[in-house]
Amino acid sequence: MQVVVFIFYLLLVSFIITIIPFFKKSGINKWTLIVLFVVKLLTGIAYGLFYTLPKYNTGSDTWRFYRLSISETKWLLSSPLSFAKDLFYHGYANAGNLFKGENTYWNDLKSNLFVKIMALFNVLSGSSYYVNIIFFNFLFLFGLVALAKLLFSIYADRKPHILFGIFLLPSTLFWCSGIHKDGLILSAIGVAIYCFWNLLNQKISIKYILLNLLSFLIIFSLRSYILFALIPALLCWFLSKRFGKQKALIFISVYLIGLIAFFAIPGFFPSINLPLFLSAKRQEFLQLQSGSLISDSVLSPTLSGFFSFLPEAIDMAFFRPHVTEMKSFFYVPAIIENLLLLVLITVCFLRRKTDMNITPALLCLIAFALSVLLICGYTVPFTGAIVRYRSLVLPLLVTPLLCIANFSFYTKNSKLRK
Repeated sequence: MQVVVFIFYLLLVSFIITIIPFFKKSGINKWTLIVLFVVKLLTGIAYGLFYTLPKYNTGSDTWRFYRLSISETKWLLSSPLSFAKDLFYHGYANAGNLFKGENTYWNDLKSNLFVKIMALFNVLSGSSYYVNIIFFNFLFLFGLVALAKLLFSIYADRKPHILFGIFLLPSTLFWCSGIHKDGLILSAIGVAIYCFWNLLNQKISIKYILLNLLSFLIIFSLRSYILFALIPALLCWFLSKRFGKQKALIFISVYLIGLIAFFAIPGFFPSINLPLFLSAKRQEFLQLQSGSLISDSVLSPTLSGFFSFLPEAIDMAFFRPHVTEMKSFFYVPAIIENLLLLVLITVCFLRRKTDMNITPALLCLIAFALSVLLICGYTVPFTGAIVRYRSLVLPLLVTPLLCIANFSFYTKNSKLRK
């Protein structure tokens, strides 16, 4: 029976995709979009099956969220008002510090919100995990298409590169297609950036303002540091739009001021100690048990501590897992992806298209992605975890690089030799 329900919703959602104006005007052929959607569905199913394996099932968030959602659905059907109000209450003595990493309302909000969303989907799916994959990936699709639309408007001749970078990067496809927070966060990031782009280039629109705020709220609720990394990038984009000739200087200045503030603010407001928060976050990770631990180095919450830790953070964010660290077959895609990223960065430096305009939008995506990657490099000590956390923003780094890289080795000299 579940197979029949799955096929029904697959056909229904695929049809809905073809008639929604946002998708119809995306610049992506409807059959191409449906194929990409189905690829994400199949990957989401593989994700769910992967976490049924005995080695990975214990502590699996995706199935834990699903089990929690079953009782939440019963609560929703019996008392919808209480179900909704519960999201705004907490069982702690107080809500806790926003930057405290565990046992606080703010930390648990990300899981609670996600379980509530799945409980809503259970009503339609009959509490089927695999049917829910269809609904989640339908939501995920909006942000990915939004990013594609933005980049199509800038680099119309690079559509295949853009579609590959946004939809088909192996790690992003895997981690952001399953039932987990990652796909929803990436979608919210895409919608937020797309709405911001429209607000910069069109008249002020209430629709885009509300969608932007909703996207910010989702990002903040599910992973707050992502929003804190996104805001400076958007600010640079806004200032570059106003003072276009100084875009490089604007990005450098804003991030330099932000870096100074990062270490200076705790001296004036001890309760807002971001270096200590990142240091504590790393300690929380180190307390977990995992066979993919790379380093148990302690991050000192000082300027010198962060500076001395920088090489390790860069290595963790961009180069792990190393070829020599291959512990299982599942490391292979991540290793290949790292090597291809290095090749892509090298090509961009050596053979960037000379007529390619590097816009503030492109710089925004790259700056934001690098910020998140460095935060992950400083806090995450596990190979398995870094691959997952990195996948969330990898399209925002890789796709711009694919747009500006010159893959043609055909030159005037080669033409003359023929």
